Amino acid sequence: MLNKSVIMLLTCAVTGVTPALSAAAVTAPAASMSATSADKTILANTPEATINALDAALIKSMQGGSRLGYRGRYRIVAPVVQTVFDYPRIASLTLGALWNKLNPGQQKEFVEVLADYTAATYAARFDSFNGERFAIVSSETLQHGTEGIFSTFTQRNGKVHRFDYILQKQGDQWRIVNVVADGVSDLSLKRAEYTETVQKKGFAALIAHLKAQIAGYAKGSQ
Repeated sequence: MLNKSVIMLLTCAVTGVTPALSAAAVTAPAASMSATSADKTILANTPEATINALDAALIKSMQGGSRLGYRGRYRIVAPVVQTVFDYPRIASLTLGALWNKLNPGQQKEFVEVLADYTAATYAARFDSFNGERFAIVSSETLQHGTEGIFSTFTQRNGKVHRFDYILQKQGDQWRIVNVVADGVSDLSLKRAEYTETVQKKGFAALIAHLKAQIAGYAKGSQ
């Protein structure tokens, strides 16, 4: 069982830094996407099933390795990543107050590029298999409609990494809104980097930066 301070830290990571923002995390942005029938073949109606779907795709990508190449691994992880993550919510939490300053077209573009970037990152990094394994260790209700799934990724040499997921319920489905890898919140990192980029260089510069990183993954991975 996690102590209350850890639960608060994880919940704050989703809501964007402070507990006072928790209400904003519960309300999905207007652009939030609903699950299609194809999505529901991937997602089940428990947080654990959502994480298991992601883990299974990553293991399959790793097992494909260089035989499939980057593009083959991308084709495995992309549809699953698109389904298990709630990108409209992640996008709004990442940009905070800047999100509402974007027009609907810009919001849509950012959501799509963010999803593509995540899939590209997984396809590039989970590129070989040497007996690694994922395991769900425990789960915790953080608040109504928000669940924490705490898992491990064990390498062949026995080194263990911690992957903690925060999921929120959308209809009857659970989707990921943050990943805390070895204690580092992905949402917090993105929020710091992306908001600074938009404020200093503009929204177009952020999109160009993400697309360049995606292209780099594709070029540098086999």
